[in-house]
Amino acid sequence: KALLVETNPFALNVLTMAHVAYHVDFFRRNTYTSHGRSFSDIAEEARSAAGRFRAYESKYGKDKVESIIDAGMSLRWHQPHDLLEEEPKDEDARAYLLELARAKIEAVQKRAREIGRERAEQEIVRIERELARLKHATPPRPVYDILCYVIGHAPRLKDFERDILTVLWHQSRALAQNHAPKMLNEGWATFGHTRIMRRLFADKLLSDEDHGVFMDFHNRVTQQSKASLNVYNVGPAIYEYAEMLWNKGRFGREYDECQNPQEKACWDTGAGKGREKIFLISGSYTDHMAIMEFFTPEFIHALELYIYEARINQANSEIEYVIVEKNPEAIRRGLMHAHAFYGMPSIVVANGDYGGRGELYLKHEFEGLELEDPYTRGTLQNAYYAWRKPVHLETVSDEKPTLYTYDGKQISVDSEKTSAQIYGDGLVEL
Repeated sequence: KALLVETNPFALNVLTMAHVAYHVDFFRRNTYTSHGRSFSDIAEEARSAAGRFRAYESKYGKDKVESIIDAGMSLRWHQPHDLLEEEPKDEDARAYLLELARAKIEAVQKRAREIGRERAEQEIVRIERELARLKHATPPRPVYDILCYVIGHAPRLKDFERDILTVLWHQSRALAQNHAPKMLNEGWATFGHTRIMRRLFADKLLSDEDHGVFMDFHNRVTQQSKASLNVYNVGPAIYEYAEMLWNKGRFGREYDECQNPQEKACWDTGAGKGREKIFLISGSYTDHMAIMEFFTPEFIHALELYIYEARINQANSEIEYVIVEKNPEAIRRGLMHAHAFYGMPSIVVANGDYGGRGELYLKHEFEGLELEDPYTRGTLQNAYYAWRKPVHLETVSDEKPTLYTYDGKQISVDSEKTSAQIYGDGLVEL
């Protein structure tokens, strides 16, 4: 829907309609936004849930409803890395892994003479231990969708709490699909409205005065920001850059392997595939994918996508932005991290019956960035509220494997427990 205001200049309303038309096109064609609609009609589900939630507040108290919402909100963005992937149910995953393990035993038996009987027997014993574990393990393999696992396995959730968490899960899964290509979505709408408006001016369907109005609003929206990444500036630039590259044939093995800088700078095969490429990007890319492919040193320097630091000018007390990082690869890595999984750390459910006591064991897949202490403690407390039994979180703190545990009263920290000891206590190494 486009919000058109009678008191707006005519050119602004035309721009708004053009912008919204390209948003509609993006939402209709993009793989991720289309997939998101299969999880939830967000507005309709919210309207339906509102009445139930008010009834829950009357019956159980506002504090209990808000507490379970807080718990769900803190866990809901821990989702599968591949947003198009549906994590299998425990029993389906178990059946697949058991079948795979049995096939491995058969393969080892067939190769026993080749690899040596003693080694073959050792390998079979190892696989049989894994088979025994798989028959009872929950989950049989790491689960990234923490909230979904809690909804299905938390032992003491009440029905109204499970309903609230399910609504949050549906909506977060739908919103995740919309968020993943957010920059490309806004970029497509801005890229599109620019072309439509240019055509209207070229065909004299809008006046010179309208052109001034358009440029004023358009420039204000798309101006570069040194404080943050302006998607209305960078988004359309991605499409313009990709269109140029593919129109000139600057892609493929021959171009990539060219070592002559001057030849690459003048490269133009007249491929004319730019239009095809930008429709592919808007139809099947996420922001993370676009950053990986198009945030080249050339692109970063052209848009001055540097990391700036705000400082106070002592002479006039005004804020100035100073470049603190210009290395394209460092900037690219930072942006890729920020646009992968909402910048959230990767945490999995490794065991839902830790120690045979029904306790929840979470594992942080450490990739060089340690968890901030408030985040660690908040995650444990919110997970405990939903699980109602002790929750453990294995991570790395001060460069050492560390196990945090919350039992509902206090958080204990054990930095002496090594990963080997942890795995030996009923947790299979991931």
